[in-house]
Amino acid sequence: MALERDHERPNVASLMSQIGTRAAQEFARLLQPLRLTPYDAGVLRALGQSPGVSQQELAGRLGMHASRLVAILDTLEERGFVARKARAEDRRVYAVELTEAGGDALHAVGLAARAHNEVMCAGLNEAERAQLRELLEKVAEGQGLGTRD
Repeated sequence: MALERDHERPNVASLMSQIGTRAAQEFARLLQPLRLTPYDAGVLRALGQSPGVSQQELAGRLGMHASRLVAILDTLEERGFVARKARAEDRRVYAVELTEAGGDALHAVGLAARAHNEVMCAGLNEAERAQLRELLEKVAEGQGLGTRD
């Protein structure tokens, strides 16, 4: 009887997939008032961690095709969030940095990320959140994914 009930329950991978989809939708919703996408937020965060990184290095770190990154940077630059500067040693290579407005946007993304965490973990107490985080870090490590806050 226990095996039948267990068979009716969704497996872990299925639950992770459903929750991942829901988490992505919720984060996108929380970023809407900022007029940012999750991709924009990822680029801003990476630039906050590595100021002056080249576009090529940034694309590699984000696992993003260079042409896709250029389009995102174009939009962020138009909004005054990033600045691209040719490097003196190689004028073909552009270093990308956050502007002051970009730093403000990154701060707003951080607030949205904290709200996102609260929404997604609303049904868990602190001990359960810590346990879930530990287990998900193990899963991420097993899949060769880096864990980031």
